[in-house]
Amino acid sequence: MKKFLILPVLLIVLASCKPTRYVGNFGQISQTQVVLSEANFNNLGNFTGMATEKTNKANIRDQQGLVALARQDFLKKANAAGVTLNGSRTLINVSVDVVKNMKRVTVSFTADIIEFK
Repeated sequence: MKKFLILPVLLIVLASCKPTRYVGNFGQISQTQVVLSEANFNNLGNFTGMATEKTNKANIRDQQGLVALARQDFLKKANAAGVTLNGSRTLINVSVDVVKNMKRVTVSFTADIIEFK
């Protein structure tokens, strides 16, 4: 009798699990290749921007994507630290992480900002 109860209980426990999906991207986001063989640059800092949204939104009209919102948060945090992207400054080591489950999607945008001498 116990064997007959174990299988339904096991199926209920496994059916109640909700998966979380992770998608990551690290590397070159533009066609420009920078070779850093010399120490002709200064690292101005590493910053992270985040954006989260519920997955069951009824209307997404006139809204930006989460990656764009995470990048805006990234730039806000860099500006708050006194670092702006102008002149000979660029982003390197760019990482975009997306974590999605049944209720929400979270995007993280991380990069280093360097300035060439």
